[in-house]
Amino acid sequence: MLGQLLDGRYQVLQTLGKGGFGQTYIAQDTRRPGFPKCVVKHLKPVTRSPEFLETARRLFTSEAETLEQLGYHDQIPRLLAYFEENQEFFLVQEFIEGHTLKAELFPNQSWTEEKVIQFLQQMLDILQFIHSRNVIHRDIKPDNIIRREQDDKLVLIDFGAVKQVQTQLLTLPARTVATIAIGTPGYMSTEQGQGKPRPNSDIYSLGIIAIQSLTGLHPINFEEDPDTGEISWQHQANVSSELASVLSKMVLHHFKQRYQSAAEVLQVLKHLDTKVEAQSLELLSFTQPPEASSQQNSIEYPSAFILSGENYSRLETILLQFVGPVASRLLRQLAASAPNCEELISQLALHLRGNQQINFKKKTMFLLDKRTSLQQLSVQSEIKPNNLPNQEPQVISENFVHQCERELADLIGPIAKLLVQKAVRSSGQSSRAEFVNVLASQIPEPQKALQFQQRLSPK
Repeated sequence: MLGQLLDGRYQVLQTLGKGGFGQTYIAQDTRRPGFPKCVVKHLKPVTRSPEFLETARRLFTSEAETLEQLGYHDQIPRLLAYFEENQEFFLVQEFIEGHTLKAELFPNQSWTEEKVIQFLQQMLDILQFIHSRNVIHRDIKPDNIIRREQDDKLVLIDFGAVKQVQTQLLTLPARTVATIAIGTPGYMSTEQGQGKPRPNSDIYSLGIIAIQSLTGLHPINFEEDPDTGEISWQHQANVSSELASVLSKMVLHHFKQRYQSAAEVLQVLKHLDTKVEAQSLELLSFTQPPEASSQQNSIEYPSAFILSGENYSRLETILLQFVGPVASRLLRQLAASAPNCEELISQLALHLRGNQQINFKKKTMFLLDKRTSLQQLSVQSEIKPNNLPNQEPQVISENFVHQCERELADLIGPIAKLLVQKAVRSSGQSSRAEFVNVLASQIPEPQKALQFQQRLSPK
């Protein structure tokens, strides 16, 4: 198939995967500018009998229509085309540039609780969407979740349309209900293994991934309680009792005892996330040097601190993304004794995993520069309003706060919510411009910070 032009348009570049009845390829669309990549799924019917082909055609068209509807969600690949060629069937979907979640799960290394909650919230939002359209994914696992390169959002792929059609076709001769299991051992619930998946079978799989991220163990190595048959994992993870309770209920053996919908889990996590944020804010306000709140933009901390108030706050925000709520305490301890900024960054990096150390150092490079373009921009922004005659400060409305949160989330991810809440609490009588400048100072990359200010600064 390599090099072949399908439907006179999609040129096959490489094979992604093979199965007994179908294959998946990466292709390029030769009719669009730049020849963008796409994913082609290929179904080969097991027989060419007219009756069988007609049934295959009907089922395949039905599945394609379902994928068309699912593609309306931003974190699900769009269906670009589906067609029949030489009595074989093809689906063409959007190619997602990024890496699978499997690349973020390392043996014996665990995620922070905050990162797990953010992961669950993103994925449950997707599940709520697909379940509302009477679709069950059936194969949720790290390989089928991609961290999209352009915005770091999670994208759910491989809805198994080809596999579902194959399963139904295989049962046609006997006219029986499909009992062939679709899924992956370790991530698959009991009822799904019996060929009877339900919406909360997807919730089970998602819970398993979350437990894997907290314990650093692959699901096949999970322990089982000899008395109840349930997964025994809490003793192998550093996790709060509240989150442990949520995850344990997601992965209960019997589907009737689990959460019955993604919306139900999201509601529980909302209260849990609020509690985690409150604890983080409490830590931030308790450990931050007193000068930070009143002289944040230009006054230096006492000699024990080697950063300006603005840069201290930005460094704290970056560290929060890697280690969670303990970031404030850790930074406070090390900043008091580090002789210079370079040494402080090195000491902080020692508390991170190998791959995290590299990302952390990249994000903190701005601290080693004498003056970044962002700092220059901040000074200009602070001076400009005072030089304009008769300019009234614009009110920071609730709608404006929500707009800031959305724009900031697009640039730095879910932690934006926490940062905006913190800025609101300390904004006092600040103008819109001052509020935007405070938020922009939390963005590590100067180009993104400039982009944020240009979008939200008063015209």
